[in-house]
Amino acid sequence: MRKTEGENRVLVNNLMWFAGSLALAFCIWIVATLESDPIRERVFPSISVQVVYDDGLLITDQSRSTVSVNVRGPESSITQLSSDDIQVQADLSGRGPNSYRVDLTPIVSRRVVADTSPRQITVTLEEAREQLVEVQANVTESPPRGYQLGGTITFEANQVLVSGPVSLVQQVIAAQVDLDLSQQRNTYSADSRLVAVDTEGNEVDGVTLDPALVRVTVPIQARTDIREVRVIPSTLDESLPDGYAITSISAAPDTIVITGPPDILENAPGAFFTEPVDLTGRTSSFEQDVSVEIPNDDLIVVGNQTITVSIGITPLLASRQFDSIPVEIIGVGEGLRAEAAPTEVTVLLAATQQLLDDLEPANLRVVVDVNGLEAGNYQLMPDVSVTQNQSAVSSVSVLPAEIDVVITEQQAESP
Repeated sequence: MRKTEGENRVLVNNLMWFAGSLALAFCIWIVATLESDPIRERVFPSISVQVVYDDGLLITDQSRSTVSVNVRGPESSITQLSSDDIQVQADLSGRGPNSYRVDLTPIVSRRVVADTSPRQITVTLEEAREQLVEVQANVTESPPRGYQLGGTITFEANQVLVSGPVSLVQQVIAAQVDLDLSQQRNTYSADSRLVAVDTEGNEVDGVTLDPALVRVTVPIQARTDIREVRVIPSTLDESLPDGYAITSISAAPDTIVITGPPDILENAPGAFFTEPVDLTGRTSSFEQDVSVEIPNDDLIVVGNQTITVSIGITPLLASRQFDSIPVEIIGVGEGLRAEAAPTEVTVLLAATQQLLDDLEPANLRVVVDVNGLEAGNYQLMPDVSVTQNQSAVSSVSVLPAEIDVVITEQQAESP
């Protein structure tokens, strides 16, 4: 039975109403969902870029190692994200040595939309290479005067493996050990760091040496034609003024090198004295150039024989007791009066003997400062000053250490 035109119109109208209702319901669901879990954005800075490349290649240049990742999604997912949930990859699989501008792919563990900034980086791949190179010694400082190398410098391993980008490995001609022998007077053995160097002796960075350390043995022996001896400063101690003492004495240089006939050289003493330094009138530290006294005319000093002697001199300290020094009160406020107990104290001074010999009790001043204090009872520490050469005073003690001070208000006078 065929439907009439009116029935078809009714059916179409019903379908349209149904579709409209369905669309309206969907919109209402979307709005409700967005209100309960709105879309949010969050930026994660400094996410490391993982470059994927084939074996046998090395990265020699990379425009950026970290990028920012902008994540967009429901608030419930965004708030639970951390930087550990995000990876950024640059895929160079199947590509050979060259420089590439490669797209970055963010990988997030949750259902969100992610993008990187920048979206591309530049990566340079280079062929990996390794080769054996010889270990060499580079003596940066020679042994002290009077000593020399006693043989060949030897290494635990004569060759090491250098690896890295082919362009850098090709520059390496040796693995070098730098040796400072300036303080070595005996044969020694130690583990030393290796440095990859080119033909000009410059260090080549960006390569790896295996092993990185090598044990080196350096034979050191004394020379037979010259000898190193110590220098001992000599002074005329009896010429030092009374009341002063020598606090330090040194020589520069503190060693010299001598030469002479082998038998005399072998039996020469291990230390030579300088000519005596006269201390007459010396009351402070000073320096003086002197010569070395050679005990045998057949011995000769190699190089400069002049020695600079540095002598430290300081006054001797002594102590002296001064009794019955009056206590002075200063800073008493207006309308107040102050009294001290005791009114006299004992002062112990540690100073140079010369100052103590010249000092009189009148040269000492004991002061108690009550500035800003109101009426009341106080225990205050006094200050002691010396009216002459205060810098020569080492320490001061007062007995008693505290002064009782009573501050009272002055009574108004009766008319």
